[in-house]
Amino acid sequence: MADFSLIITAIDETWSLKKTVETVLADNRDTVADIIIATAPHTTAACRAVVREMEATYPSIVREHEQCRLRGVGGANIECAELATTEWVLIMASDLETPPEKVQAIIARAEVGDVDVVATSRWLRGGNFGDYARVKLLCNWIFQKMYSLLYFTHLTDMTYGYRAYRRNLFSRYHWQETGHAFFMESICKFLRSGIRIAEIPMHWQRRQEGMSHIQTAEFLRYFRVGLSVRFSRKSSFIISTKETP
Repeated sequence: MADFSLIITAIDETWSLKKTVETVLADNRDTVADIIIATAPHTTAACRAVVREMEATYPSIVREHEQCRLRGVGGANIECAELATTEWVLIMASDLETPPEKVQAIIARAEVGDVDVVATSRWLRGGNFGDYARVKLLCNWIFQKMYSLLYFTHLTDMTYGYRAYRRNLFSRYHWQETGHAFFMESICKFLRSGIRIAEIPMHWQRRQEGMSHIQTAEFLRYFRVGLSVRFSRKSSFIISTKETP
């Protein structure tokens, strides 16, 4: 039974977006029911042309959603998760920094059924950071160690945005971050509320196409989010039954 929806964010990617979709469906046709390609108002015409091509090639699986309510990559994922109808959603990029050939491993871990989130780690044995700059690598290691201690967690990579979530988690929380810091916010809020999270090793490689849209200020937000969630009351970010329509 196909129980997974994939959310793939796309801005200026073309051939890498096509390769991502084709690789995923070649390996996971029986488990992936839906691929939502999240575009933005500023997505390029060339990228949209590839989206149209993928929709025509896989008419019952691939569809586009242009984000209209929330800004940023986090906002795109939140909006698309609301549109999914499967038990799980898996979020990834379209520039090959999140290797599409590893979707099968994420799905396999989720299907074990003992967790609610499958995160990926570049720090676990079997994972790697590719050609990450040494200074950036050191900063990432310090950050991960600091926040794993702060949250008393075994997780080794709290910022890599390549994950599978049970879809109903998205509607149970108040989300403040709509940019890249959403990846930190979601893990931190789940840790605070006892959501079961597993981690599997993952390799990273530099984007093969397109430009990075993350700003330096966005990296600083990871620190703020991690501290804010850790010292906030859980009731402040979990939606109560009284708030549910």
